[in-house]
Amino acid sequence: MPKNTLRHRRRALAGSTVAAAALIAVGFAAGSAIRSPQQVAADAAGPGLTTLTTPVERRVLTSTVLLRGDVTASRTVDVTPSSKEAQAIVTAVKAEQGQEIGPGRVILEVSGRPLFALPGGKPAYRDLRPGAEGEDVAQLQAALKKLGHDPGEYGGTFGPGTKNALRALYDAIGYEVPTTGDDQAVSAAQDRVAEAEDALAAARGTGARRAGERLERALRDLAQVRARSGPMLPVGEFVFLPSFPARVAATQAVLGAPVKAPLVTLSSGRLEIKGSLNPGQRDLVRKGQTVRILSETTGRSAQGTVTSVGALVQDKDTGASSHPLTVTPAGALDAGFAGTNVQLRIEAAASRGKVLVVPVSALFATSDGTTNVVRVLPSGEQRTVPVTAGMSAGGMVAVTPERGGTLRDGERVVISRPEDDELSPGGAAASTRGTGQ
Repeated sequence: MPKNTLRHRRRALAGSTVAAAALIAVGFAAGSAIRSPQQVAADAAGPGLTTLTTPVERRVLTSTVLLRGDVTASRTVDVTPSSKEAQAIVTAVKAEQGQEIGPGRVILEVSGRPLFALPGGKPAYRDLRPGAEGEDVAQLQAALKKLGHDPGEYGGTFGPGTKNALRALYDAIGYEVPTTGDDQAVSAAQDRVAEAEDALAAARGTGARRAGERLERALRDLAQVRARSGPMLPVGEFVFLPSFPARVAATQAVLGAPVKAPLVTLSSGRLEIKGSLNPGQRDLVRKGQTVRILSETTGRSAQGTVTSVGALVQDKDTGASSHPLTVTPAGALDAGFAGTNVQLRIEAAASRGKVLVVPVSALFATSDGTTNVVRVLPSGEQRTVPVTAGMSAGGMVAVTPERGGTLRDGERVVISRPEDDELSPGGAAASTRGTGQ
C-alpha cells in the first residue's frame, strides 16, 4: 500500500475519534442541564428542618404587668380668667408648662390683668370684697401674712387691714389694685354728711335734735359705704392652691390669642401617677403591690405602690374600657417627673421560691389529658416526661415532673420538631415526642 494512502487513513481515524469525544462531552453537558420537576423542587426546598431545644431553668417565676401612666399632682385646678373687656386676650405668659410657681407669682396676664396663686385649701369661688366674711377671707388674710403683707386681722372679716395688705400685694407684683368701684357712692355719702353738719349748725331748739339725728345716720351710712368699698380681689385674678411649690401642668395660653377654657391647669401637692389597667389584667393587680416607675425621656426611675384600682369605666371618645389605677411614689418624686408619661412595671405575682421553668411551647398533651415535655438526654435520646404545669408568665411556665419522671435544671427540652408541623396540636403531636421515662 502506498505510504501516502496509509497516512490519509490514519488522519481520518484520528479525526473521527476527536469528533466522538466532542459529541460525548456535549451530551454529558446537556444531560446535566436537564432536571426533572421533582429534582427542581428538592433543590429549591433548601436544607431540612431541625429539632429545636431549650434549657430547663430553675428560678423564681414572676408575672409582670406593664402599663403607662401620667405623673400628676394630687390636686389639679383648671383656671380660665375672665375679663371686663369685650374679648379676653392673653397679654403675657410668665410661666410655661412644667414650670414651678410660688405663692404670689404672676402666672399669666389676660387683658392686662394678672393671674396668681395663693396658699389655701378652700377653692376660690367668688370675688373677695371689703366687708365679706368667711373661711376664704381668713385664707386670704393668712396668705397675705405669709407673703409679708400682714393685714393685722385674721378672723375672716374683710376689713381695713386686709384692704391695706391687698394694696401692698398688688404694688409688689407691679399691678394697680382692683377696687369695688364705689367711689361715687362714697362721695355721695360724704356729701350727705356735710349737708347734715351744716343743718345741725344752723338748727335751733327741737330742730337741732332732729338735725343731730340726721347727721348720725349720715355718718353711719358713710362708714358702711367705706367699709364695702376700696381694694378687692376678683376671682378671675387669683386661685387658691393647698401646697407649694405648684406647677403649670398644662396651658393653652398663647400671647395675643383669645382665652380658651381651660386656659391653664395648675397642680399642687405630692406627685402621683394615674394609669389605666386593662380589664384582662385586673385580677393580677391589687392595692399594696410594688411598682417600678421609669421615665424613658429622662432615664430616671423610682419605686412606688399601687394605692387604688377603680371600677371599670368606659372612655366616651374611644369606647375602650379600663380600670383607673393610682400609684403613689415611695418618697418624694423628683420634680423632673412632673407632667411626664412613664412606664409602670408591676410585679403582679411570683412563685414560692425557685421552680423548674420551661417555655409554654415545650408542653403538649396526650389523649388521656396528661401534660408532658420531651427531655433530651446527653446522648441525644428523647424521653417523654409527664409534668404538672403551674403559674405562667412571659411565655414561660413552672412545671413539676410526675409519675417518677426526671427533669433537671440545665437539661434541654424540645420546643419544636419537623414532624410536629405536619400534626395537629394536642394529642396528635404526642406520638412523635418519644417514649419512656
